[in-house]
Amino acid sequence: MSPALRIHALGAAAGTAITSILMVAPVLPLDLDRRGLPSAHVGGVVGIMSLALVVSELLAVTATARIGRRAAAAVAFAGSAVMLAAFPHVSSLGGLYINRAVFGAVRGLLWPVMFAEVADAAPPERRSGAFATFWLYFGVGQLIGPALGGWLADRISLAVTFYGAAALSLLAVPTALAVRPHRDAASGNPLAAFRVLFRGSPAVPRTWMLTCCNVMVFSVYATFLPLYAASRGVGAGAIGLIFTGGALAFIAGQDLLRRSAHRLSAERFLVPAFIVRGLGVAVTPFLPSFGALLAVNAGTGVLGAAIPIALSTRIANQAPQGLLVAAMGGFNASADLGFFLGPVVGGVLAAAGLRWAFLMVLPVAAAAVVLLRLNHQPVGDHRGKEQREIRHGVAEQPDR
Repeated sequence: MSPALRIHALGAAAGTAITSILMVAPVLPLDLDRRGLPSAHVGGVVGIMSLALVVSELLAVTATARIGRRAAAAVAFAGSAVMLAAFPHVSSLGGLYINRAVFGAVRGLLWPVMFAEVADAAPPERRSGAFATFWLYFGVGQLIGPALGGWLADRISLAVTFYGAAALSLLAVPTALAVRPHRDAASGNPLAAFRVLFRGSPAVPRTWMLTCCNVMVFSVYATFLPLYAASRGVGAGAIGLIFTGGALAFIAGQDLLRRSAHRLSAERFLVPAFIVRGLGVAVTPFLPSFGALLAVNAGTGVLGAAIPIALSTRIANQAPQGLLVAAMGGFNASADLGFFLGPVVGGVLAAAGLRWAFLMVLPVAAAAVVLLRLNHQPVGDHRGKEQREIRHGVAEQPDR
């Protein structure tokens, strides 16, 4: 399989995975509410998946060192299918927590593997374009997933949405063949791997911090926009269109960056993208109408598309070859940590007024800009000179 075809195959696999996740995302709170769960447990059952994802993504290098990347991806797809199909039949509160925690744990094996495979499939000078293509599939999944899940829930039932997502995950198992059966040489010791990354590749943990900031900003918007829009008399259908418009703009931005990657890197747009995204979310509670909400979200979506491409390319270029899965595990874990922190901190601030939840993104975006300016440097491929650190810092560590 050619490198270009392999990147498309990996993107299709990731797009299928994100579609299955987002099919149930808007339906899960409704299902839990129908069961009569109090709001504290609704938030707990929803949030525990993100916490399980963080842990699993940080430990993914252990799985890829022992069973290989392809097997880890297959386990992620198959395990997700089982948990999704079983969810409508769970009758106890503890069972709901366990189901979602296991779902997060198995699905967390997938993302570090996928990102590492994309990085390995392209030479340094083409990685930005490779990740732009990969993220384009993500955008399509983000567009299709919620719409398909909502349609199934409205037309048939809430439970059918979970079955549909399970079927999609099961159908995705063969796409694991696009992943190499490569076993990472980190001896299954994630602590040693992360120790080497912090000591020898400080740009990698800094990029994790930027990722957490980016996702915190986005998660605040995704959580609190529906509440604000509804308070302004915007209906559920129109709120859905605001998100759809943002997703379409995000896809358009990804495609533009993919087409121009050979002459214009996404890295150049990082600072303005963080500024525009932060300001776009912060002004949301002061926008008076559906049209204004739609226009601002679409505008931030186009420029914000540069952030995930640039940050994933940074990690691919800065992480030592033998620690790609560990580096990408930290990358994805930092994103899920942002998904957890954004709604939690925003919810606390919203008690004093909904606008404070949106305004909290200003210091978060400002911190990202400061971090970018303080640590600005050309992003190159530094793997070769770090191989000695891998050998001495990780390969000689005993299994634990």
